Amino acid sequence: MKRIQLETITQQISSNKVTVLSGPRLAGKEEIIQHVVQEIGVDCLQINLSNKKERKVLEEADLSELTNTFRNFPLVVIHEAQYLSNLQTIIEAILSGTIKSTIVLSCSYEPLLDDILKEVLLAQGLYIVVYPPSFYELAQNNGLPNEEKLLEERLIFGSYPPVAESMENANEILVHLLETIVVTDLGVTDRINKKDQLLRMLQILAFSIGQPVSYNEVAEKCGLDNETVERYIHLLEKSFVLINLTSYSNDHRYELKKSHMIYFVDNGIRNMLINNFNPYTLRNDLDELWLNWLIAERVKWNNIQQKEVKYWFWRTHTRQTIEFLEESNGQFSAYKSTWEKKKKIKFPKLFTEYYPQIPTYSLNRSTYWGFLTKK
Repeated sequence: MKRIQLETITQQISSNKVTVLSGPRLAGKEEIIQHVVQEIGVDCLQINLSNKKERKVLEEADLSELTNTFRNFPLVVIHEAQYLSNLQTIIEAILSGTIKSTIVLSCSYEPLLDDILKEVLLAQGLYIVVYPPSFYELAQNNGLPNEEKLLEERLIFGSYPPVAESMENANEILVHLLETIVVTDLGVTDRINKKDQLLRMLQILAFSIGQPVSYNEVAEKCGLDNETVERYIHLLEKSFVLINLTSYSNDHRYELKKSHMIYFVDNGIRNMLINNFNPYTLRNDLDELWLNWLIAERVKWNNIQQKEVKYWFWRTHTRQTIEFLEESNGQFSAYKSTWEKKKKIKFPKLFTEYYPQIPTYSLNRSTYWGFLTKK
């Protein structure tokens, strides 16, 4: 499948000394990299740091040894580069010209970089996140009519390429993917010693789509303390499993001020956690599946467009709710959704009173396309 970001990534790798590709496992980063390597057509050294021996060699090498290792290869690709303890040093050596090769760093977990360095890479378009294929990309590949027919399957199984290619094996693929993330990726910088409780926490979040989440309540249900729940959620955001929306408030009466709504980057992961791959005709959570899918797809689209966007939800103590708030360049938009095409959506009276300047939009199966491709 041709990915929208492919041209940008090819151009950045061709014209810059370092490019960081970050994003979840099995999302398509490796396919993009191999296409770029073939397109550029130069001698390429590829190192996979899932191999502990190769990791140890790079971590123990000084700059002169690294320069020697790379010198005969115009292009070097380091897979799973988030494991490198000396990643910052290597990037700085590339940017300073000490290492002459062009380096591509592929990461399945947000790498540990100095905030200033990451800001520089982001500003220059050298830090690129690759999510599983978006609905727009799938529609380009399969044709919009065909992809709309597959929409119900995307809500159930998600859009990771290996799952889309073998939906009869979806559960096994997704179990393996989550196991790899929890056991391997989350341990890069933080010790995970309560795996069973972490998985229980994820199951609780999977059943809480579209509802405010209290870290204290989640902690009590899964046998963790409040700080550990917050830390685990943060780590799962950095490993591209969760999307964490905070509550929007301007200190108006009744507004929730310190709450969260948690969504999943992929519906398949969510459904695997609750062990429910039943078809949509047998589901009682269609609105939740639909909402999760819409928000994840919007995040993917904005990422592809390289937009700087902030996301929230809005809710009052009386349960009046705006499910999704988006702000870009000072412009806000507010959304509520329903799976049913003909169901009329009512927007909270308090929200329209407090924020009359923010436009509101209804999302259903007739109106979602504009939302997913709005620039």
